[in-house]
Amino acid sequence: TCRDCHAAYMREYRRTHKMTEEQRKKDSCRSYAGVYLRRGKLVREDCVKCGSEDSQMHHEDYDKPLDVTWMCRPGHLEHHHGV
Repeated sequence: TCRDCHAAYMREYRRTHKMTEEQRKKDSCRSYAGVYLRRGKLVREDCVKCGSEDSQMHHEDYDKPLDVTWMCRPGHLEHHHGV
Protein backbone atom coordinates (compact mmCIF):
# COMPACT_ATOMS: atom_id res chain seq x y z
CA THR A 1 0.00 0.00 0.00
CA CYS A 2 1.05 3.58 -0.49
CA ARG A 3 2.22 5.75 2.40
CA ASP A 4 -1.01 7.80 2.52
CA CYS A 5 -3.21 4.70 2.56
CA HIS A 6 -1.10 3.11 5.28
CA ALA A 7 -1.28 6.29 7.39
CA ALA A 8 -5.09 6.39 7.02
CA TYR A 9 -5.31 2.71 7.98
CA MET A 10 -3.11 3.23 11.06
CA ARG A 11 -5.16 6.25 12.22
CA GLU A 12 -8.30 4.11 12.09
CA TYR A 13 -6.59 1.10 13.69
CA ARG A 14 -5.23 3.20 16.60
CA ARG A 15 -8.74 4.33 17.50
CA THR A 16 -9.64 0.80 18.58
CA HIS A 17 -6.20 -0.64 19.40
CA LYS A 18 -4.46 1.59 21.93
CA MET A 19 -0.71 1.22 22.43
CA THR A 20 0.69 0.09 25.76
CA GLU A 21 3.09 2.35 27.68
CA GLU A 22 6.05 0.34 26.40
CA GLN A 23 4.84 0.52 22.79
CA ARG A 24 4.28 4.27 23.11
CA LYS A 25 7.80 4.75 24.50
CA LYS A 26 9.38 2.75 21.64
CA ASP A 27 7.28 4.54 19.02
CA SER A 28 8.23 7.94 20.39
CA CYS A 29 11.92 7.02 20.48
CA ARG A 30 11.90 5.76 16.88
CA SER A 31 10.00 8.82 15.70
CA TYR A 32 12.40 11.19 17.47
CA ALA A 33 15.42 9.47 15.93
CA GLY A 34 13.76 9.48 12.49
CA VAL A 35 13.28 13.24 12.64
CA TYR A 36 16.95 13.73 13.49
CA LEU A 37 17.92 11.40 10.63
CA ARG A 38 15.80 13.34 8.12
CA ARG A 39 17.21 16.67 9.35
CA GLY A 40 20.76 15.40 8.93
CA LYS A 41 21.65 15.62 12.63
CA LEU A 42 21.86 11.83 12.83
CA VAL A 43 23.92 10.23 10.05
CA ARG A 44 23.25 6.76 8.67
CA GLU A 45 26.28 4.49 8.98
CA ASP A 46 27.19 1.07 7.61
CA CYS A 47 26.11 -2.09 9.44
CA VAL A 48 28.31 -2.83 12.44
CA LYS A 49 28.11 -6.59 11.75
CA CYS A 50 28.71 -6.90 8.01
CA GLY A 51 29.46 -3.39 6.73
CA SER A 52 26.39 -3.22 4.47
CA GLU A 53 25.35 0.28 3.42
CA ASP A 54 21.67 -0.74 3.68
CA SER A 55 21.34 -0.36 7.43
CA GLN A 56 18.63 0.50 9.94
CA MET A 57 18.59 1.94 13.45
CA HIS A 58 18.73 -0.30 16.50
CA HIS A 59 18.10 1.11 19.98
CA GLU A 60 19.59 -0.71 22.95
CA ASP A 61 17.99 1.81 25.34
CA TYR A 62 14.74 3.55 24.39
CA ASP A 63 15.48 6.28 26.94
CA LYS A 64 18.33 7.41 24.63
CA PRO A 65 16.70 7.93 21.21
CA LEU A 66 19.84 9.32 19.55
CA ASP A 67 22.10 6.52 20.78
CA VAL A 68 21.66 4.07 17.90
CA THR A 69 23.58 1.16 16.45
CA TRP A 70 23.32 0.68 12.70
CA MET A 71 22.50 -2.85 11.53
CA CYS A 72 21.46 -4.45 8.25
CA ARG A 73 17.99 -6.05 8.27
CA PRO A 74 19.24 -9.66 8.51
CA GLY A 75 21.72 -8.74 11.26
CA HIS A 76 19.05 -6.83 13.15
CA LEU A 77 16.63 -9.77 13.00
CA GLU A 78 19.39 -12.13 14.12
CA HIS A 79 20.20 -9.82 17.05
CA HIS A 80 16.59 -9.80 18.26
CA HIS A 81 15.38 -13.26 17.35
CA GLY A 82 18.50 -15.36 16.88
CA VAL A 83 17.31 -16.25 13.34
